[in-house]
Amino acid sequence: MKSLNLILFNKSFKKILIFLGITILSLFIVINYSSYGVNARQIPDDPQEAILNGKMLQMEQKLDQEYSSFFNREMLDKEESSLEMANILAEMDEKTGTNSAILWVMPEEEYLHLVYLSKQGKIIVRDIFDAPFDKLIQVVNNFYREIEKVNNPMDLTLSKQLYKWIIEPYQKDFLDAENINNILFCIGNGVRLVPLSALYDGENFLVEKYNISRIPAFNLINAKYNPMKNPTILAMGASDFPDNEPLPAVTLELQNIDQRLQRSNTSSSTEILLNEDFTLPNMQQQLKENSFQIVHLATHANFSGGDVTESYIQFWDDKLTLEQMSNMPWQTPPDLLVLSACNTALGDRNAQLGFTGIALQTGVNTALGTLWSVSDLGTFALITEFYEQLINQTEANPTKVEALRKAQDLLLQGKVYFEDNVLITPHGNIDLPQNLGVSGKVELSHPFYWAGFTIISSPW
Repeated sequence: MKSLNLILFNKSFKKILIFLGITILSLFIVINYSSYGVNARQIPDDPQEAILNGKMLQMEQKLDQEYSSFFNREMLDKEESSLEMANILAEMDEKTGTNSAILWVMPEEEYLHLVYLSKQGKIIVRDIFDAPFDKLIQVVNNFYREIEKVNNPMDLTLSKQLYKWIIEPYQKDFLDAENINNILFCIGNGVRLVPLSALYDGENFLVEKYNISRIPAFNLINAKYNPMKNPTILAMGASDFPDNEPLPAVTLELQNIDQRLQRSNTSSSTEILLNEDFTLPNMQQQLKENSFQIVHLATHANFSGGDVTESYIQFWDDKLTLEQMSNMPWQTPPDLLVLSACNTALGDRNAQLGFTGIALQTGVNTALGTLWSVSDLGTFALITEFYEQLINQTEANPTKVEALRKAQDLLLQGKVYFEDNVLITPHGNIDLPQNLGVSGKVELSHPFYWAGFTIISSPW
């Protein structure tokens, strides 16, 4: 009997020690959070959740350091716990009617590290050992090559593989169970440019099910919702350049933005700077004198290797480098910056940082860009439908990311296409100038035409 009592005592004593250890560790985490200025009452009560919360903060800090190092300036001015992030999601969902979750996709050498958080506040971690870094990179690169084969039916094998690694671990128990329709993806080094909207589950592309945006880190975005009611737009670009390839559809693109705005019968206004007027001094003068909710740049934008001086937006006769963008003389930073003709270097770490950090560097809440160089006419079609959804579908009052998803889906479903120099859309047809030379029917349903467009930073 004494022996049995001793065994029971030892087991009870071990449980007490374990409980004390967890309690001390949780207290340590809370103290550390307090030193960062985070309210300790917003740290999860559950010890295991508190530990995961601490790891999440470390992950966010690492991402901040990566962008701060690349842009050579401090980025982070806030640090939210998982509960605070969940509260922000709940607040934004209440304002916009969305149902949001964050998914961190962080490649490691031996596995793919996934972290999921919705407004319920519970952190769900999945480590995918079937997707080590080298294997994941190869699949992403081959996926890009497959998307570029516009004239062939797309082999969706790689698309389904990426879906299985990234989405499937959360599909049934969380995305479906929580009725998620808005996913903020934070993607780590090496695969930041994966075309998420073209991931395929065997029946549907991801863009058919979710609003998709990519964020540099949740603590680095400006989570605000500004409905596009009566927006003022600065629309600039060039169809011809002294030393660059022409973009023949740009004139029509800018004119159509203004026409879409006028159709809304509001007090909205558009300022257009085209060709020789599309200069950096002219843009700076406009920004000093006016406050714009949207700035639209229909021009070449190049995100390449090296430092921030090697990535740029092309003006008529000059370049605005990524380094210079933080010094733009905004009266108030625009809510949305649109870059409608990007070219981003696949596999280049600095190019990926520059592209996903464009909103950080410019100070705007949201940016829209393209992961690869889409055809001039394909860009015109997508951008036309994006503005239609953003500005004129007022009964839905969509978020920016929702407007993009709807535009992409219309191209995918074959409801937006060209036929004999006419752009056919559900909202009316647009005659094209004869010099654009479209004959017969040109479908835009292939992912090449729509999957490259992406919302960066705040989806709202």
